[in-house]
Parts: sequence; structure tokens; C-alpha cells
Amino acid sequence: MNRANLFRTLTIAGLAVMSAANQDAAEARRLTLTEAVHLAISQNRALKIARLKVVENEQKKAGEHSAYFPAITNQSSALHITDLQNIVIPAGAFGTTAGALSPAHDVTLPQGQKTFLTSGTMVAQPLTQLIRIHQANRIAAAEVAVSRDDLKKAETQVALQVHSLYFGILIARLQKQAAELQTAYAGENLRESEDDVRNGSALKVASIQGRAGLLESQQTVLTAELQLFDLATEFNDLLGLPLDTRLELDPAVPSSFEQRPRDEYVQTAWLENPEILAAEQVVRKAHAGVTAAKSAFLPDVTVFARHSYQDGVPFLVRNFGTFGVSMNWDVFDYGKRRAAVREREAQLAQAEENLQRLKEEVAVVIERNYNKVERTKNLVEVANQVVKLRRESERLAQNQLDQGVVLVSERRQTTAATSKAEADYLQASLGYLLAWAELEQAVGRTPGF
Repeated sequence: MNRANLFRTLTIAGLAVMSAANQDAAEARRLTLTEAVHLAISQNRALKIARLKVVENEQKKAGEHSAYFPAITNQSSALHITDLQNIVIPAGAFGTTAGALSPAHDVTLPQGQKTFLTSGTMVAQPLTQLIRIHQANRIAAAEVAVSRDDLKKAETQVALQVHSLYFGILIARLQKQAAELQTAYAGENLRESEDDVRNGSALKVASIQGRAGLLESQQTVLTAELQLFDLATEFNDLLGLPLDTRLELDPAVPSSFEQRPRDEYVQTAWLENPEILAAEQVVRKAHAGVTAAKSAFLPDVTVFARHSYQDGVPFLVRNFGTFGVSMNWDVFDYGKRRAAVREREAQLAQAEENLQRLKEEVAVVIERNYNKVERTKNLVEVANQVVKLRRESERLAQNQLDQGVVLVSERRQTTAATSKAEADYLQASLGYLLAWAELEQAVGRTPGF
């Protein structure tokens, strides 16, 4: 690629950007490609949501980690019952003493109170449940890693969109400039055709064709302006800026890159591509799910210590302690746990298959983007040759105009053709840069970051 010509064309694009500005140009915000990428990654709302998703999963993991430790719980109640069963000792139940009944009359012994309080504070440490708790922590850690990989993937996608829109705006502005030059040529051609019709040296159809050409050129300018407005609005939204923000884009963008062997890109992608990394975390999560499902066959064994307080309950002191081991075991559930294990194993198989699928897809994407980089590089060379020929044609047309051999409209036609060739060259050059950005994104790197 001829870097000098590329720099000249990009400079022309920059002049087109500045010429398109109005009297409020001092308020326009100047932005380079790298600054645009950083701004989008820091302010884009979709990325802010993705970062909050990471925080959510980190807090979820912290909650799962707390299950390793003893739980302290309190259970208290205040109850009132309508009636009590009392113990009645009838008179003479113990015989007679000195000729008198013992007891002398019926004795009623109350059993507690109708209103009573109970409160118990217990410390419980799970034992066999620690197997499931550990797997739940592995699953939570995998979800944190997946959310981070999803954030990385979103960042690379946003960066690629920034490149696409940034280049699109530069191209659209230069295309608009070329359309304006074509309009100027069409206007001059119409004026000359009308003069020829008045002089009788041309038919009226020449004037009609000239007016049609002028209208078509004006339509092209309006279409370019509409496209430019749409691209600018979408670009501001992507950067997280107000939609009416005026930007002055720096046309100086990287024009050359170090291209490495194709296999190296594939190997790097398998290590860095966020989609592949997320799929690997899903495999780890599925492994943990299988282990957790198998642990359901074990009984839940918990050691505990409890302090209890009561007021109004018979036969119990007010404060007492309880220590022990509890076990809860589903002895038979008609195959429910076995089905859960098979379900988790099927999920593991799906995750492993999906990982291999993604690796193959990424390899295909890298192959396609690698070839695209090479093809667009060749397109740049061809477009560069066209620009050289158009500039030479414009130089010759200027000489002929100075000698009175050609008309002003023909000179303007060559100028418009040169401007269009430069726009096409810029489009080819930025297409090459965009292809490179797509290759970087497929590998797992953030383009321009």
C-alpha cells in the first residue's frame, strides 16, 4: 500500500470534515479513533449493564461462600392455649395419718401456664453438605468468569462498531464532497447546454439531459447528507453522548499492521477469545453440577449446639442447652436423584460439544477475516492506481482548459472524477483497516484499545 497516498487521501477527508462544519465549528468536539474507542467502552450503556452483571455475580458468589461457615439462628415464640391438663391428687390418696386422710382434700397440681414463651438460639455446622456447598461455589465462580468474558466480548463488539461508524462517517463526508463537485460539474454542463440551445448549435434535448443530470447530482448530495446524519446520530448513541453532539473526527488512523501467520491467530483465539473462554467456564460449571447431583445420595449430617429459654413450659428449667448431631436422608425417591444426575451429565455433554463448536466457528471466522484482510489490501492497491490516473487526467484537463481546448464543464468533470476516486480509495483503505479490526475482534482483542 502507498502510505503517502493514503495519508494524502485521509488528509483530504479531514479537510472535507472541516469544510462541512458551520460557524459553530468551535463547539465541535475533536475526536481520534483511539479516543472514540475508549469513550465508547467507558460510557456505552450496554457495557455499563454488563459490568453491573459482573458485580451481581460476584455478590452471588460471596453469598455462596458464606455457606461454608456455621449458621446462627434464633427461633422464638409466644403462645397462649385455651386449657391445661392438670394433675389432681384425690383426698386420702396417701392413706390416713393419725386418723385423718392424707391429703385431707383433693389437691390440684397445675402443669405450666396457659401463656408461655420459648426462645432458642442454635449454631449449626453442615458436614456432608459441604460437598454440595463446594460445588455451588465452583458454579458461582464459573458464572462470575462467564459474565466477565461476556463483558469482554461486548467491549470488542462495541470497539468494532466504533471503527465501522468512524470510518463510515469519514467515507460519507468525502463522498458528499465528491457529490457536491459532481453537482457543480452538472450545473456548469447545464449552463453550457442551454447556451448551445440558444445559439442553435444543440437540440433542446441536450438541455433536458443536463437538467436531469443536475437533479440527479443534487439527489446524490441529499442522500449523502441523510446518510451522514444517520451515521452521526448512531455514533453519538454508541459513545454515550447526546445525539446532537457535533464531532470533528481525526482522519489520521493507523495504516499498517504486523500480520502474523494464520495458525498463530487461531491458537491465540483459543486462548483469548471471550466466547471460547465463557464456553470453557460453562464446562466447569457443568462438571460441578454433576458432582453436586451425585452428592444428593449422601445424608445431610449437621452438628449443632442450642441454648433454649422457656417460661411457662412444665418440667423444664428456664435455661438449658442442647448438643447433638442431626441427619436428614432421603432413603428412596423413585429415581428422582438418579434422573437429576443424568440430566446434569447431559448438560455437561452439551457444554463440551458447544465448546468444540465454538472453536471450529472461530477458526472459520479467522480464516474468513484473514483472507478479507489480504483481499482488501489488494483493493487498496488498485484504488491507489485509479487515483493516480484520475489526478493525471485532471492535470491534463487543466492544461487543455488553459489552452482553450476543453470547456470548464469538462475540467470540472475530471475534478469530480478525481474526488470520487479519492473517496473510493479512502473507502478501500478504511475497509482494509476495518477488516483488520474484525480479525482482532475474532482473536479476542479489543480493536484500537
